[in-house]
Amino acid sequence: MKKNSFKRCAAALAACMMMASAMPVMTAPVMAAGNIIKNPDFESGTKSWGVYNETGGKYSLTSENGKLALTVLNRGQVAYSVQLNQPTIRLYKNGVYRFKFDISSTVDRYVEAMIQMDGGDYRSYTWKGIEISPETKTIDYEFVMEEETDIMSKLCFNCGLEKQDPADLPEHTIYLDNVSLELVDDSNVDYSETQAYEIPININQLGYKTDSRKIAVIRGEAGSTASVVNADTKEKVYTGSVGSAINNATANETNYQFDFSSVTTPGKYYIECDGITDASYTFTIGDNPYGNLLDDSVRMLYLQRCGTQIVDEKFGHKECHTSTATIYGTNETIDVSGGWHDAGDYGRYIVAAAKAVADVLYAYQADPTAYSDNIGIPESGNGTPDVLDEVRYELEWMLKMQASDGGVYHKVSCDTFPGYVMPEKETRPLIVMPKSTTATADFAASMAMAYEFYKNVDASFAEKCLDAAKKAYEWAKANPSVTYTNPADVVTGEYGDRNPKDELYWAAAQMYRATGEASYLADAEAVSDKLKAGLDWSTVGDYGNIALLTMDGIDKNSSAYTKAKSLVVAQADDLAAIASEQAYGVATESYHWGSNMTIANYGIILAQAYKLTGEQKYLDAAQGQLDYLLGVNPLGTCFVTGYGTATPVAPHHRPSMAVGAPMKGMLVGGVNQNLEDNAALAYCADAAPAKCWVDNAESYSTNEITIYWNSPLTYLMSMTADSAPIVPPVEADWGDANVDGTVNLADAILIMQVKANPSKYTITTEGEKNADVNQTGNGLTNADALSIQKYLLGLIKTLPESYDSSQNTTTTTTTTRRTTSTTTTTTTAATTANVLGINDYGTPMNSNATAVEDFRDGSSKLFFASDGWENGDPFDCGWYKKNTSLDKGCLTLTIDKDTSGKYNYSGAEYRTSDHYGYGYYETSMQAIKNDGVVSSFFTYTGPSEDNPWDEIDIEILGKDTTKVQLNYYTNGVGNHEYMYDLGFDASQGFHTYGFDWQPDHITWYVDGKAVYTAYNNIPKTASRIMMNTWPGRGVNEWLNAYNGKTPLTAYYQWVTYDSNGPHHK
Repeated sequence: MKKNSFKRCAAALAACMMMASAMPVMTAPVMAAGNIIKNPDFESGTKSWGVYNETGGKYSLTSENGKLALTVLNRGQVAYSVQLNQPTIRLYKNGVYRFKFDISSTVDRYVEAMIQMDGGDYRSYTWKGIEISPETKTIDYEFVMEEETDIMSKLCFNCGLEKQDPADLPEHTIYLDNVSLELVDDSNVDYSETQAYEIPININQLGYKTDSRKIAVIRGEAGSTASVVNADTKEKVYTGSVGSAINNATANETNYQFDFSSVTTPGKYYIECDGITDASYTFTIGDNPYGNLLDDSVRMLYLQRCGTQIVDEKFGHKECHTSTATIYGTNETIDVSGGWHDAGDYGRYIVAAAKAVADVLYAYQADPTAYSDNIGIPESGNGTPDVLDEVRYELEWMLKMQASDGGVYHKVSCDTFPGYVMPEKETRPLIVMPKSTTATADFAASMAMAYEFYKNVDASFAEKCLDAAKKAYEWAKANPSVTYTNPADVVTGEYGDRNPKDELYWAAAQMYRATGEASYLADAEAVSDKLKAGLDWSTVGDYGNIALLTMDGIDKNSSAYTKAKSLVVAQADDLAAIASEQAYGVATESYHWGSNMTIANYGIILAQAYKLTGEQKYLDAAQGQLDYLLGVNPLGTCFVTGYGTATPVAPHHRPSMAVGAPMKGMLVGGVNQNLEDNAALAYCADAAPAKCWVDNAESYSTNEITIYWNSPLTYLMSMTADSAPIVPPVEADWGDANVDGTVNLADAILIMQVKANPSKYTITTEGEKNADVNQTGNGLTNADALSIQKYLLGLIKTLPESYDSSQNTTTTTTTTRRTTSTTTTTTTAATTANVLGINDYGTPMNSNATAVEDFRDGSSKLFFASDGWENGDPFDCGWYKKNTSLDKGCLTLTIDKDTSGKYNYSGAEYRTSDHYGYGYYETSMQAIKNDGVVSSFFTYTGPSEDNPWDEIDIEILGKDTTKVQLNYYTNGVGNHEYMYDLGFDASQGFHTYGFDWQPDHITWYVDGKAVYTAYNNIPKTASRIMMNTWPGRGVNEWLNAYNGKTPLTAYYQWVTYDSNGPHHK
């Protein structure tokens, strides 16, 4: 990333420390072997090679005639302004290496070739300056790796501004070929590294409250019993049976749960298990086992303050970022000093700030007695809880980010990230980026909250916040689709979000809560359909739900309240079901960037459902999410710095990296199975998905921190603080036939009377709706009365008892192409290649399925092309018929430029006219390989068809076509993503992809093999069968950035649907 002489600071090396107890360790080679370089002869184009650019460096990268071709358009300001590189190069101490490559240029110039540390001070392990010309030069030499082993070093060619070159050097192209790095002598290499230690018994390393559920997770070959041992007396205080073996595929482990909830005596303990040598770490049981964690999670925000002097023994510094900032694209400057540094960098972003503010204020609301006035910030001792003082510091900065017209600027930062330095050392000019709808709506919500929380603390400040909220709200309503994207010359965090509907909902709900004005509630309800639920910075719908659900005096029979409650409880049901099936109790089946935030968010939803219903399962599951974060996880790590026995020591956090020690009380990002930085690629390449985390300062995708990852930890701790039983509110709903506010035998009697003598007995419309509790959807029957009696006797736990499957699984008559009623399956033989010469590696088509569409005959009877359809973010396209074709022996769906002027690109989509229910769906497809795009096969229905949003997905992400993402949505609730490793490249031939959808499960198939099954909250509604291709925008963390390459085409040979299920033997 930087030239060999570029120094960060002496302390940066210390920030690269790695924690042995949690660090995945790569398998060591057993002998000197072949070429270490990936794609060395560029037969695969530019794959595995990239370019770092900064300070004006511009380039294009392609391959020509079997060579890599780097065109330098602008050399920038430093040697590494244009830097060609390949990361994750393994170098072993004392190894002798031979480095060889061919290089030339269309002009005479100077370049630097090196293999360097990828982080720290970027020191070079080998370096060579080279004069190149149009004549190909072969560089060939040996070197010894004299420093410590580095398995994530980087091969670099600096092609920017070199002092040896003339100032007027024109645009030119550098060619590279036959790159080779071989370990030619490993006789002095020590290959004694072993796998990192994994503690066999994982517990919440801080401890457990006396009355909470207490679960330890054991891995390996456990015996039948385990014991809780007093750490002081060494006496066993409890011995019990361990649970049955659990096959944990995501962690590649066999696990056993040990429930020791009956141990309630305060003290220090550890757990032993028969058949296992090592005990767990020591933990505490008590009324406050977490010590100062809650205070430190808030004080971390003080240490992140910008624009003021920080007083702290380790992390104190002078004031920073106090100069005025220039509004991008203008000469106008404004004062935007203050606020919190967002994350590992020093940018300040409104949408991130809004989530953090909401979490911390709602945390205070959930348990105000937990927050003191003495956590060690400048305002401590002023009579106001420090948590309110700290949030006010952020709010004061946010107010500075509002323009006079009410709109709010999206962010303020420098144009690029700084080195690993303390904040006052970042001195590049500050830039305020343009206003956006999401920032403005989030701001309105935050300021409306501020009015409520500060009106009894400082009435003048509260009114100022409410006035700002009203101005921002009106601007957002008048400008509902102003999105933000980083311009090319600014590379700091984008926080782009092209769907502001959830932000507008939150703002409206919060404004209604602050003012009580009905117009705001009407606005909230107007945008509540197909709302993105969530507590992330980009999906904030659940903050709107929480605003309504926790509002004093709200009508709990209102549609707004009941809808919000239904959505939160439905999410909690899904999350609790997932958590109950996971060995470690975590409510997710896959792990992505910021997974620890997601898990904390899930815990908040579960705890909110507990407060709404009083059902203990939700509180237990919420506590389980906190336990995961604090140690009950496959890494055996407490993910909060400074807490627990095994804890992160090298977060990606510039102050910590500069000081050489971690700031206390920070929640790191957590497991990310997508391996999205070089440290993760190096250390987690062979790790199980649930173990893809590395305690390395260069792992920004797993080990960074942010204010809005810390804030849900604070919120979750407050939400789980009170474990006393909650009595759910009495509501007139399911079963209340006579609408008297209770469910009792009178309701069952009324149903039977109405059915027996409808001329004498009547029931209201609302009562009939409440009473339809058996086969809900088929009207009032005597079976409804029976279900109510079963409920009253405790034979069933909830109402309604069941749903009418015929109402939920079919909406139109399906087209049938079955020609025989026999169950014998006939198939069409697979071909080795179609007319385009694409090899077919999949299973044959089932020609006797219920519905068959064979695109190879050049026609389509069941499908039609979407034409002019568009769906907003994250789709950077409309779908057009002209992008589809049946002329090439299959269906082609192409991504191309857009000529409508609405989007940058156009996509293609095919969908059936009819809807299909339970059964087996399959296609033969070749996907697109290219960053930023998706090739898909799925079923979908939704509000546009007066149905709930139900969807089942097979998506191949162009950034890595060796994997397929599986997912589904039930009534708009998703978060079921599972990434399956295909073992082949989906862009290199036809393969078959399918799923068997049944009432109680979905099983996905690849080439006839079942690869994954989901069981929770399965969709019910008949749907269209669809395929589409599209480029994304604002989802770079998911898809990688799209490079604009067109045309890109996916190929489909056929689609089948069989109501009898899979035909594979």
